[in-house]
Amino acid sequence: MSQCELALFPLSSVLFPGGVTTLCIREARHLDVIAKILKTGDSLGVVLAEDGQAASSIEDKNAPHVARVGSRCTVQNFDQNDQGQLTIEIQAQQKFKILDTFEDKQRAMFAQVLLMTPEPVIETGPEDESLIDILEHLLAHPAVKIARHQIDYQHLANLGGRLAELLPLKNTVRQRMLEIHDPVVRLNHLEKILDQLQTEAETS
Repeated sequence: MSQCELALFPLSSVLFPGGVTTLCIREARHLDVIAKILKTGDSLGVVLAEDGQAASSIEDKNAPHVARVGSRCTVQNFDQNDQGQLTIEIQAQQKFKILDTFEDKQRAMFAQVLLMTPEPVIETGPEDESLIDILEHLLAHPAVKIARHQIDYQHLANLGGRLAELLPLKNTVRQRMLEIHDPVVRLNHLEKILDQLQTEAETS
């Protein structure tokens, strides 16, 4: 494991390695940070804002309380939305643990982090087909904007990560799933959650 400094973007969601999301950059302090990242090719960090304050909502407020484990991300693409605001597509690459957080003069948030070793690479098998079917069903929902070519079913870590991102879970549960380092253990927990969701649906 190694240490590095990352620009930190607190989100109201949890992103697992391999996951893709789009950020809308509204504030000048974040525009300056993203401009530098686009120029240098550096990574950025995303982490769950535990008090619900995402990076776009903390102007003139105290920095949000954040979870201690997040994901190092790279910028895959950038564009402007209909309002002329910068949007960036990012993909999570690696989990990290936050050692310390601080703000620069513009109140952009940064963190000294410890990059975690990748999870064990374990291929999916026939016993995982039911979970793959559930993931494909979730991906077919019109509200889901993830392209199918961005989904990798071949490894358990990716399967568990996408399920945890898309299932109707509380963010506190998603965060616990992120902090699990064994993809088999994570999938076992998700299977229990799915069984509970199915039971609740049948009895409601």
